[in-house]
Amino acid sequence: MRSFKRSERVSDQIRREAAGLVLDLVRDKAGVFVTVSRVEMTDDLRYARIYYTLLNDKPELQERVQAVLDNRAGQVQSAIAGRVRMRRVPEVSFHYDTSLVKGMRVMQLIDEVTAEKDDDENQTDDSDDA
Repeated sequence: MRSFKRSERVSDQIRREAAGLVLDLVRDKAGVFVTVSRVEMTDDLRYARIYYTLLNDKPELQERVQAVLDNRAGQVQSAIAGRVRMRRVPEVSFHYDTSLVKGMRVMQLIDEVTAEKDDDENQTDDSDDA
């Protein structure tokens, strides 16, 4: 059985709390649907990097959401302080999570390679029939 580091347990708790806060905050200020995808904590629990994704992935929206989150980081940090029992609440920063976009691109490339392979096999089968 794997034992979890304290920073992993705390990051999960902060992710749960931040998810609702960020969703409400951004929906009110930017009119966009945001999801907190993960939180990375430093081992000393001083810093929390909160990663988010957007339902609509337009660059201008990313900039607007990032500006709102940067502006309200202190407010989110204070709200987390009221909900999570810790001696010192970590300093939060927000980062757009590109892993979803990268994952979708990898899947697209795999689909393209698979389609090309299927086309090549079909062409070989057609030439064998002749």
